[in-house]
Amino acid sequence: MAVHVAVLKPVPLKLILDGRKIIESRLTRQSRPPFGRIKPGERIYIKQSGGLFAAVAVAHRVWMADDLTPADVDQIAKTHNRHICGPPDYWHEKRTNSRYATLIWLRDVQPTTQHPRYRPQNMRAWYTLDDAADPIAASLTAARNRSWQTPITPGCLTQGYLKLTACLDRFPADSLGGPSNARATRRLKLHLAQGPTIETDIVRSARIFRWRGWKPWLKQHRLRPGDAVRFTPIAKHAYRVEPVKRR
Repeated sequence: MAVHVAVLKPVPLKLILDGRKIIESRLTRQSRPPFGRIKPGERIYIKQSGGLFAAVAVAHRVWMADDLTPADVDQIAKTHNRHICGPPDYWHEKRTNSRYATLIWLRDVQPTTQHPRYRPQNMRAWYTLDDAADPIAASLTAARNRSWQTPITPGCLTQGYLKLTACLDRFPADSLGGPSNARATRRLKLHLAQGPTIETDIVRSARIFRWRGWKPWLKQHRLRPGDAVRFTPIAKHAYRVEPVKRR
């Protein structure tokens, strides 16, 4: 998948960050990116014209058209402008000189100063780059390379626990406690995907977390025997916890 850089003027950029502008529109006389170059699910880094990077978003939906007439542009404005937020002079200019249209519905908009490395070119307002240039994807890949998994067994689902048979030594020794009330000196903080953040230690002899509230979370993610749970360290005693489904 590609990654994109969009250059916007301050007002539309602020509207995107405020959540009012959820469609980015590119209407051009010639076929140029993002026309024909963007797909749903691809990441877009948004830079202020003459300024810094300020936001990142994901393309949720993409619509394209060519051979536009002024009437076509008028129809786009009528149908979509409450989410494009284009002023009258924008549409007046576009209706007279646009042949190609790309509408991109945005999701997961977040402020950011991260951005891909690229070579700016005069007057270009959109860049499509190889996905290897995406710093967020690179950091996620690096995190996953540090992660590990523990498998789901039938007992996990019925009794509501996670068995850490093969990965106990991945956790800090000071978070391993004994049975009953012999708790460890440091508790772990587990950030459950689409769930709560919990604090618990590990019962060393049983190789399970002392917290036994796993059953509803496993059910929420429809995990079955043979699926797994992934742990990704984000600090010495903190982990992101995600379900991993078999394909």
